[in-house]
Amino acid sequence: MNTTKNLHDVSAVLFFILAFAYVAVALAFRNDFMASAMIFLMRVLDVPFAMIALLYGGSGLYLQINEGKEDAESAWGYVIFAFSLILFGLVVFINFAFPSQL
Repeated sequence: MNTTKNLHDVSAVLFFILAFAYVAVALAFRNDFMASAMIFLMRVLDVPFAMIALLYGGSGLYLQINEGKEDAESAWGYVIFAFSLILFGLVVFINFAFPSQL
């Protein structure tokens, strides 16, 4: 459980850093400040942001489900991991199969 807690803490920090960066880039693009560079950054940041968001959310859900239990093996861990992996695969597929027209 300690590893999951550490993963949750690290992914929380990365989630807030990437979220702040993505919002700053979107605002710069909206205000037409270095628009071509901002488009590039928006296209680069979306997949790592999705991965970190799923890590943060999945580890938080796993910690919430196994709150008082000491055993590290749980079927819920596998279910959460499989769902997050499928969702991440869907995000990557949509990102590369249907590129944005910005």
